[in-house]
Amino acid sequence: MKLFTTQQISKVDKYTIEYEPISSTDLMERASTQLLKYVLKHFSNQHRFAICCGFGNNGGDGLALARLLHQNQYRVRILHFNMEAKQSPDNLINYRRCIELRIPIIQSDNPHDYTFEKDEIIIDALFGSGLKKPLEGSIVPIIDKINHSGCKVIAIDIPSGLMGEDNRSNHPQNIIKANLTLTLEFPKIAFFFPENEPYVGKWEIVPIFLHPDAKENEPSNYFLIEPTLLKPLFKTRSQFAEKRQVGHGLLYVGSKGKMGAAVLAAKAAIRSGAGLISTWIPESERFIIQTAVPEILLKTYNEQDKTIEHDFHIYNAVATGCAIGTDSYALHKFQILLQTPSKPLVVDADAISLIAKNKGLLEKLPPNTILTPHLREFDRLFGEHHLHFERFLTAQKIAQKHKLIIILKGAYTQVHLPDGTTYFNSTGNQGMATGGSGDVLTGIIVGLLAQDYTPKNAALIGTYIHGLAADYALEKQSYESLIASDIIDYLGKAFKTTFYHF
Repeated sequence: MKLFTTQQISKVDKYTIEYEPISSTDLMERASTQLLKYVLKHFSNQHRFAICCGFGNNGGDGLALARLLHQNQYRVRILHFNMEAKQSPDNLINYRRCIELRIPIIQSDNPHDYTFEKDEIIIDALFGSGLKKPLEGSIVPIIDKINHSGCKVIAIDIPSGLMGEDNRSNHPQNIIKANLTLTLEFPKIAFFFPENEPYVGKWEIVPIFLHPDAKENEPSNYFLIEPTLLKPLFKTRSQFAEKRQVGHGLLYVGSKGKMGAAVLAAKAAIRSGAGLISTWIPESERFIIQTAVPEILLKTYNEQDKTIEHDFHIYNAVATGCAIGTDSYALHKFQILLQTPSKPLVVDADAISLIAKNKGLLEKLPPNTILTPHLREFDRLFGEHHLHFERFLTAQKIAQKHKLIIILKGAYTQVHLPDGTTYFNSTGNQGMATGGSGDVLTGIIVGLLAQDYTPKNAALIGTYIHGLAADYALEKQSYESLIASDIIDYLGKAFKTTFYHF
């Protein structure tokens, strides 16, 4: 799915009105009807609604929804803010329709008039996604009243006060804190950053059927990773496939006393379709990994031997970093790896820390190297960031400058490409905040690279499948009990449901 800035969404709206064609009033009615369908499905008419409407088109959506709820025997009242401002034509039309039906309306800018009963559900339709600067003035104490009402709050399209992308200059006290955001047609870019979770809450897309040509033709640098995006990328395996034809990957992982990460990465790589996976590990640890993962091939080195000879040419892809350590010997081996002829490379964990300590290594990474930092690793590598939006900007810049693919792990994991595009992942859950889950991702991606997937496609498929397997693991586990091995156990189901039809 393409994602758009709020300015682009406005263009898609206008295109729909002109070329469908449909009047703006009827498009508002269509949006409100879709919102009504959601309410009818999830809330009985025993619920009471206080719908807070502004003077623009977001307020018009709220007024239209109020009328439709009233006509479906829901108890509704309207609090209409800022009647002195210029009221949009569609807002005025829907306001008059509500007056004709004698729906209770309070028109006021006075915070004292905004009182709520504990059992009411507040619908936030004060300000929409076109906001360009932080809210100020008499609306601020009204937002405070709503946020401290103790009521469930549902925002239409976007919580009032939240800007669609960049909120670095925003003020937390000036933004509605919604429990649920019903976003129209597209999630907003701001929804994907953790600092905005207190305002957005859970979000769900409400389709309003904007013109498909407008969505197709409007260029975008932002995408949501979904099965429809991934299915054309999938390589169907021939029934005559032989193990060497489906790739040989190398994992330089693990160190003395830290072989768990190596085991997880190796298991994930094998489960992701590579014909062969070799591990390059300390000689002293060989029995651990051979026992835990009998399917892998083994290459070892002597920790006391400073002369390392290894033929990297035989592998289709290489991954490194998972618990290799950050001492001078680990650095030496990593540098040898970087001096070999270029193979698709995944760099994770301790290898990222080595780069952070030796910044010159960043320049030596081959083009399209895949970096997979979590937040702290990212900040160690590229400097401290106070907001995730700032990390997003930095990752975009670094990916383009150094021709890297950066997978910034977390909720809505971001995949940043050298061409400036960013993909947000739609799978995964908070149970993945557990040791070893990143090692599993590294294994999945090197398994895909070994099969000759492009680094871009391996990053996108690997990120999605990793999160989806964790989602499937919740069939038996809770957020608290989920461990990295559970993700590996559900990789098969994740691949089957995404790419196969039975």
